[in-house]
Amino acid sequence: MQKKQLYKDPHHLSGDAIVRGIAKYIGDDFNFSDIFYAQPVFSAYAHANIISIDVSNALKIDGVKTVLCAQDIPGENQIGHTVKDQPLLATNKVYYVGQPIALVVAKTRKIAARAAKTVKIEYEKLPAIFSIDEADSIGNYYVDPCQIVHGDIEKGFKNSYLTFSGVCNTGAQEHVYFETHRTLAMPGDDNNITLYASTQNTAEVQEVVARILGLKSKDVTVDVRRLGGGFGGKEVGATIWSCLAALSAYCLKCPVLLQLTRTEDISFSGKRHPFRARYKVGIDKSGKILAYEVEFCANGGAFTDISIPIVQRAMFHADNAYYIPNAKIIGKACRTNLPPNTAFRGFGAPQGIFVIENVIEHIAVKLHLDPTVVREINFYKNGNDTHFGQIVHEASHHELMLRLKEKIDYEKKLKSIDSFNKENKYMKRGIGIIPVKFGISFTFTPLNQATALIWVYSDGTISMSHGGIEMGQEVNTKVAQIVSREFGIDINKIRMESSNTQRNGNASPTAASTGTDLNGNAALDAVKKIKMRLGKFAVDLLREKIVCQQLSFCKSQICSENRVECDKIIPNVEYMVFEDNNVFDYRYPEIKISFTELVQRAYLNRISLGAHGYYSTPDIFFDGSKMQGSPFYYFLFGIASVIVEVDILTGMNKLLEVHILHESGHSLNQSIDKGQICGAFFQGAGYCTMEEMKFDCNGSYMEKDLSTYKIPSFRDLPEIFDIELIEKDLTYSSVFGSKAIGEPPLIYGEAVYFAIRNALKSVLATTDNESIELPMPATSEAIILSLFKDKKVKE
Repeated sequence: MQKKQLYKDPHHLSGDAIVRGIAKYIGDDFNFSDIFYAQPVFSAYAHANIISIDVSNALKIDGVKTVLCAQDIPGENQIGHTVKDQPLLATNKVYYVGQPIALVVAKTRKIAARAAKTVKIEYEKLPAIFSIDEADSIGNYYVDPCQIVHGDIEKGFKNSYLTFSGVCNTGAQEHVYFETHRTLAMPGDDNNITLYASTQNTAEVQEVVARILGLKSKDVTVDVRRLGGGFGGKEVGATIWSCLAALSAYCLKCPVLLQLTRTEDISFSGKRHPFRARYKVGIDKSGKILAYEVEFCANGGAFTDISIPIVQRAMFHADNAYYIPNAKIIGKACRTNLPPNTAFRGFGAPQGIFVIENVIEHIAVKLHLDPTVVREINFYKNGNDTHFGQIVHEASHHELMLRLKEKIDYEKKLKSIDSFNKENKYMKRGIGIIPVKFGISFTFTPLNQATALIWVYSDGTISMSHGGIEMGQEVNTKVAQIVSREFGIDINKIRMESSNTQRNGNASPTAASTGTDLNGNAALDAVKKIKMRLGKFAVDLLREKIVCQQLSFCKSQICSENRVECDKIIPNVEYMVFEDNNVFDYRYPEIKISFTELVQRAYLNRISLGAHGYYSTPDIFFDGSKMQGSPFYYFLFGIASVIVEVDILTGMNKLLEVHILHESGHSLNQSIDKGQICGAFFQGAGYCTMEEMKFDCNGSYMEKDLSTYKIPSFRDLPEIFDIELIEKDLTYSSVFGSKAIGEPPLIYGEAVYFAIRNALKSVLATTDNESIELPMPATSEAIILSLFKDKKVKE
């Protein structure tokens, strides 16, 4: 029990401060009298030439320090990272509503906002593109479309018993992090600058700010204590706001805070990419997929941002949990005149998986089979290869499906739902089941590396820093647990420092569910280096304490003729154990030295108590030109079932039951992992049922705040919410046998959509082979329209 408290499930390190409202976020630590506030001047048009910019009225307002435009940028006016196509401040043309054109810096935030409204900009309006269909029709892409080909697609279709095709559309989704985009920029000596930025990607902010200011990376420091949420929206999407704050502070030589309002953040920041997918599938008589062809088109917005790898990730996950022997996957990233869409939890996988799960449901309808039967027929087996060439190991969906069916008593559940639907005219129930196979690693191989820095102080306490960003997912708690476990000490002896480019340079973004895998392994490497030094020193300290069992007297009394015999049983560094705040040779557990005493004596003997740890993910490779390789270190497997109840008069629906089986390996912290699963599930459920981002004919988002953009709340909690972590020994896993947690559970939320569609089956008079048409997201409005548009409701 003691070991579990020390190593397994400590409280969240920042949980107490967050609950009490005293946790510090960007700007909370600073209260300078000379701080200034930056306010962007946003474009009013989605596509237009800029004829003139007049800032004279703004400069007349008392309290305004300056107004900056593109010509004031000392370096390169370019923030694009993957593709250099995005200016920091618009020059001759604007490409989306909300694109920054100028920057007002004033004594207060209110003054800056008021002055920004007085900046006069003359435009010449140009035609704009907003939809995927329009962009695709004219070939308006960032780069040429890419494709993955596996097997013989033509032969697969030729040998098929049945072929059919369809179109799936998935919408945008707002991140709704608690903390809006913000950066505090502090100029320093010798033209250097420090940024306290709300970013998931310190290295990119450092690199791009240096480019904007005409500096080197060494002159820019980025520091992040914690974020009030990120969900991918601050991986690349935060860079522009950090650059604007940095430009202001650098030009004025004074501290500047830039902070978006919630309305500005929702209106002008990137979303999850809307996708259009056109597919064709061929199956045999049993429902096994023989051939699958799908074309993904993503609405990326005005600039590339990170759209290309997102489309590629959708292509990688086009199969989800199903082995497809013959496949052709095409990916297109379309340029439109919306704010640049960006990373979002799942990173293209939710869009890709949604399509194949629709296909599975359609197969079940056409062959009059239960959808779980179709899924089981097509599940991956060990040794199968994916369409991009990676072998699947330790596949467990057959086992998970069996376990889920037993848990919920599936056959009995189906009969209960059928009985309820027959007895109730206006309330209908449905069930949805969805599996998940999710690849863990950055698909851009060089990002799969991390560093950590550990200092053990002379009193036995520890300062620990790594390149990961703490944003509510408790990566700091997990990394601290790893350090605590490996050193065998209480976790309260460890202080987790902020993520800082001076301590951990070239850090990969905290994304792709790799935060703990990468940074935890880097921390483990640092600990092992220090332990080796301490272990060698401990041998000398323990040698004098151990009673020589073979000779029955202390080593200090050994005569020379017995020296050889005694040396066989003296402490050895290979046998040193660090446990329960002590260090000992496991052969002599009763003879110990405390960790604190060992550290104190090591310091006095001039033994290094610091270490830099490094980790790079092994055994991964990918050839981008061929779209083949093994980009993922391992796959994560899971499955979820959902039961919903739908009011067919209003379209309102509610969750009744959620059961999730998630293969976690050996979870580092079950409470954190279950919390992440819960949050991700509801984010996925909101994505496919209620969260809808519409834009008007001018390219402005119509949902501008949380009064019109609805997300799930505690009222949406089901009566039964059961999360089971499947703990098992796995060859393909990460630090201490654990598996990642952050993104995959979002896919479980898509089961809500399929449960709603299942509920509508008892209402709609469809033909034998007709699948229910239900838009995504399945809002109340969409449900009502699906019931009455071009359908006949059963009497």
